[in-house]
Amino acid sequence: MSLRIIIKPGQIQDWVTTRNGVPARKHGSDAELRILFGGENSEFEPITIDELIEAMKFRRLALLVDQEAGNTFHRFVERG
Repeated sequence: MSLRIIIKPGQIQDWVTTRNGVPARKHGSDAELRILFGGENSEFEPITIDELIEAMKFRRLALLVDQEAGNTFHRFVERG
C-alpha cells in the first residue's frame, strides 16, 4: 500500500476516474461522502465530481488514497 493525500481537484478527478469510481453522499445528508466502486449502494446517492470537490472544500477535507494502480482504498480526512 502506498498512501498519499490529495487535495487538488485535478488529482482527485484523475484518481476517481482512472478507477471507475462514482462520487456519492449519504441520502438526505451532506455529512458523509464516499466513492463507490463496482455497484450502487442504496444508502448513497451519486453526485458529480464537481459536487464532491465543493463538499470537500466546504468541509475542509482531503482525500487519503492508495496510489498504486487499481487499488481503491480511500478515506476522507480533515485538513489542518
